[in-house]
Amino acid sequence: MLRSLHIENIAVIERADIEFSQGLNVLTGETGAGKSIVIDSIQAVLGGRTTRELVRTGAEKASVSAVFDGERAAEWCRENEIEEEEELLLQRRITAEGKSSCRVNGQVVSVSQLRELGALLIDIHGQKDGRQLMDERLHLG
Repeated sequence: MLRSLHIENIAVIERADIEFSQGLNVLTGETGAGKSIVIDSIQAVLGGRTTRELVRTGAEKASVSAVFDGERAAEWCRENEIEEEEELLLQRRITAEGKSSCRVNGQVVSVSQLRELGALLIDIHGQKDGRQLMDERLHLG
């Protein structure tokens, strides 16, 4: 479970800390309130594609950190020789030049490793993801 998210210099967000609790967590707000930026930040820290345009204008770098409970990733950590802890800390930094660095529990990992781990932790579904359910040709599958 995602416990907390720390965002710095992503798009228009200078700094934000978001705590998540057990059960359903809902992000709501007016258009332009920053909900998509939060989702983009989560995708970035899970190894998603990033560009330098994500870095806040005038900032040298952006960063996102996410803390998860470590249960679902224990085997992945063992396989990748990453020290297991009660909490799992994922970090991603993006420079204004577009370079990126990734860490899991303080150890440097590749973006592909971060993406692999991220797939074990969260599924993100957008508002149009369910449209395939309406296509009768896909019902059997």
